[in-house]
Amino acid sequence: MSRPLLVIVGPTCTGKTALAVALAGALDPAELLNADSRQTRRRLRIGTCAPAPAELKGIACNLLDLCDPGEDFTVADWLDAARDCLGRLDRTGSRAVVVGGTGLYVTALVDGFDLARVPPDPERRGERTDLASTQEGLETLVAELRRRDPEGAEAVDLRNPRRVIRALEILDARGGSVLAARGRSSPRPALMIGLDLPRPEHMRWIERRAADMFQGGIQEEVDRMLRAGLDRETITACGIGYREALDTLEGRLDLDAAVAATVQRTLRYARAQRTWFRRDSRIRWFRPDAAGVDLMVGAILELDASL
Repeated sequence: MSRPLLVIVGPTCTGKTALAVALAGALDPAELLNADSRQTRRRLRIGTCAPAPAELKGIACNLLDLCDPGEDFTVADWLDAARDCLGRLDRTGSRAVVVGGTGLYVTALVDGFDLARVPPDPERRGERTDLASTQEGLETLVAELRRRDPEGAEAVDLRNPRRVIRALEILDARGGSVLAARGRSSPRPALMIGLDLPRPEHMRWIERRAADMFQGGIQEEVDRMLRAGLDRETITACGIGYREALDTLEGRLDLDAAVAATVQRTLRYARAQRTWFRRDSRIRWFRPDAAGVDLMVGAILELDASL
């Protein structure tokens, strides 16, 4: 029988990748499964903070670079890829370390969601996509989703137009709730570890990361996307920092203002992640500022051995 998944979650910029790499090294053989929706996009490394080879230290990281910017890629698509990868690891006897901050990805995998495969209605999707192109229109769609499915709406990223529209399509086709439409397959036993920091310290970590993004080439990534013909909406949907980098290239923001705006948006995103994960009583929480990676690895391995 395969060992439980090791799952590392928590708000962005809390050291999840470093801990996952250290755990995988201690568990050898083990591989990482990326559960960050932004890092599924190809050729986006700086703004998504996708792990570089030096960070991975020879550990394989699966489920990166699965789709192009702007390409439709659903939670169901990610689940298919994740389950294929887990099947391979189970057959070879390798442990899986799932790492990322996209709560719906992690919950769907661990709890065995079988997400509804409802084909889109092209005409209605076009109408809703046009409506969602403005903030007011998106708020109208969010209000419709909350009215029709209050509980299911809590499991949808309401800032993401594609996910709001997709949830409404499921309700159109099946009624009931988005949660009920998912159904369930077999859940996976998992040891779930959360990382978090006190807000002042977390802000300092986020400020350093935002500065590193703009010093490390996020504007060059945006410039490549522009030269490839991608429009503003597609670029800004790629993750926090891309809108701000585009604004610097177009002269709307200077560098300091772009970094500050990225920090503020990242803090808001972290609050939403924290709210999602804190609802899950299975998660064992650690503070990476209070315990180094080696201490956390030792404690987690003890928990793992007790399962």
